[in-house]
Amino acid sequence: MKKIFIAGHRGLVGSGLKRLYDALDDWEVIVRRRQEVDLSDTDATLAFLKEEKPDVVIDAAAKVGGIHANNEYPVEFLLQNLQIQNSLISGAYGAGVSKLLF
Repeated sequence: MKKIFIAGHRGLVGSGLKRLYDALDDWEVIVRRRQEVDLSDTDATLAFLKEEKPDVVIDAAAKVGGIHANNEYPVEFLLQNLQIQNSLISGAYGAGVSKLLF
């Protein structure tokens, strides 16, 4: 059985991917909420991926807000999202994940 970590499993894209992989018998789906693993924390992300050892990581995670929040804090959103992406890419590489969908 292959293991897949879907980062951002509660969002539009991530929730659809979670439903898809949950329906497949040969995949174990791994998900974590923000309160469980802070994906903007590089060390925490690496430790989590080393512990879980997923074969695949799908990155559908992002800090999102409404139109007002995105207009008021565009740089803050961008920087937070870049940190999440960097942590996942670096963590997947460091944990020996064979495939990363970014």
